[in-house]
Amino acid sequence: MTAELERDVSIVVKTFERPDSLRRLVCSVRRFYPRIPILVVDDSAAPIEPTPEGVTRYWHLPFNSLGIAGGRNFGLRQVETSYVLFCDDDIVFGRRTDLGKMLRTLETTRFDVVSCKWMDHVPGTSVRLGVKRLEGTAEIADGTLVRRLGVARGTVDGLPVFDVVHQFFVAERERLGEDPWDASLNLVEHSDFFLTLKERGFLCTRLPDVVVYHYPQLPPGYRDVRARRAPYFELFRQKRGFERRIFVGRWFSRRDRLIHHYPSATAYGVRRALRMG
Repeated sequence: MTAELERDVSIVVKTFERPDSLRRLVCSVRRFYPRIPILVVDDSAAPIEPTPEGVTRYWHLPFNSLGIAGGRNFGLRQVETSYVLFCDDDIVFGRRTDLGKMLRTLETTRFDVVSCKWMDHVPGTSVRLGVKRLEGTAEIADGTLVRRLGVARGTVDGLPVFDVVHQFFVAERERLGEDPWDASLNLVEHSDFFLTLKERGFLCTRLPDVVVYHYPQLPPGYRDVRARRAPYFELFRQKRGFERRIFVGRWFSRRDRLIHHYPSATAYGVRRALRMG
């Protein structure tokens, strides 16, 4: 039976010290999907009061008690729908954020995880950087974790196969299983999560015509905690048995700098000059 998007998909958001970003995200979701459940897991120092309008369920837990990985596991355990979309709190939905197309791809192809393009911005501004090519391959060889950006392993059902995609994806809730993220890794959960899915035989893809918009915010409380990544990276290194990690390729293509970054930066500068004038 074909799934109905707003009945059968829940959005799980792990938030931390960014209440304004969360409100912006929820507002953008409700613009396009007024009935889809939004589940928010928050371990900020203080709860968000009142809870942002449009949030279906909200949990506030002790300060920094979950981290990103543990928070996503917690949120997944609360999901009561057949499918789940994981989303960061600094994301904004737009007209091209077509969850229906992502869900149909999940239902009609052999893929287990369906993501989309990720339009990135300079932190704290509206200046576009372009489409961030985080998706790609990941493998450990000769003591090195190699991440090849923008590289696919081939195609399945007409779509590229990636080992790693962005943390904005739709999947079947039961297929993910219980606690798929390693909570001990906290802030460096991303590569390990997708390496685990790869070991389990998952197929991941990214749709070329669906886009989500990333507007990173780095307030002091958030930035201070995120800066303490080194111990978790060491745990990750020991767990996976590699000595170093390298990235091959560019996050953003030269073409993106021409069609996105330079025009956007120029427009932003003009707007600032007019405001100051």
